Amino acid sequence: MKRISALVCMILIAAAMCMPACFAADNDKAAEVKTDLEITQTSPENGTEGVAVDNFSVKIYFNKAVKPETKEAKKANAAKFALKSADGVKIPIQVYYSDDEEGLLMVAADVVSADRDHQIKGDQTYTLTIARDFPAVDGSILGQQRTISLTTLNQQRSTMIYMLLMVLMMGGMVFFTVRSTKKAQEKEKEEKKKTEAVNPYKQAKKTGKSVEEIVAKENKKKNKKAEAEARQREAEAAIEAEIIEKIRREHNKRVAGPRPISAAGSTYKVTVVTDKGKKVEQPNESKAKTSKGTTNPKNQSGKKKNAKGKNKKGKKK
Repeated sequence: MKRISALVCMILIAAAMCMPACFAADNDKAAEVKTDLEITQTSPENGTEGVAVDNFSVKIYFNKAVKPETKEAKKANAAKFALKSADGVKIPIQVYYSDDEEGLLMVAADVVSADRDHQIKGDQTYTLTIARDFPAVDGSILGQQRTISLTTLNQQRSTMIYMLLMVLMMGGMVFFTVRSTKKAQEKEKEEKKKTEAVNPYKQAKKTGKSVEEIVAKENKKKNKKAEAEARQREAEAAIEAEIIEKIRREHNKRVAGPRPISAAGSTYKVTVVTDKGKKVEQPNESKAKTSKGTTNPKNQSGKKKNAKGKNKKGKKK
């Protein structure tokens, strides 16, 4: 019995002596882990308000590559993130890594698998927590826990403001439309009053002037208006005539006088048969007409021409 007790004591003493060495090894191992992984930027930034409820997500930019190569590592890294509401309700999330930009990942609320109680709601503050041991590809870690707090948009208040703006805009449109219509009607009434004939008796009673003076003044005004309209019509007619003449001059081509076809280089000749039966070749540019014996006498019918041709053939025989 004494031997067994001594053996147990020796084992306990040996274990106590080895424990400091084990802790030292763990400390050396912890000292080898680098903590130079840093978050350089987030979008939205910490403390942002009015974040959209739909597609609630946070982009996180690190100073090192953080995309794991295996599914197991991705699953382990996803466990380093936690999204909770102000009431402590945990929201399911999904972590997506960028293939184009090194050190970029996105944490998004998983609205597909979450039930109604675990959905992102409006006018609520949500906190995204990143564990201190979140690793980079090279094995370095953050070294301390990081949090990002975001407040979602109050959709009811936003909808009310939007509806109020719509009502104000519609009211403004109606106001300006009625105002412009009223001004157009007033202008039309004024023009109508101007075109209406002046009652000299009313004007005389109103102004204290004589009827003859008012009539003379109105006639003078009408004459001036008629003269102005006549001058305007004459000016418009003159401009129109000038434009027509200009167009006519541009499109009409004139020549100095008649020119023979030979002036253009033609060598065609015309054969003329006289009344004596002689054939004379004349150039086409000749404008002189034989007084007798032409092949196409003026004012002759076809029968007379044929008869004359037969007589000529008989004489030749």
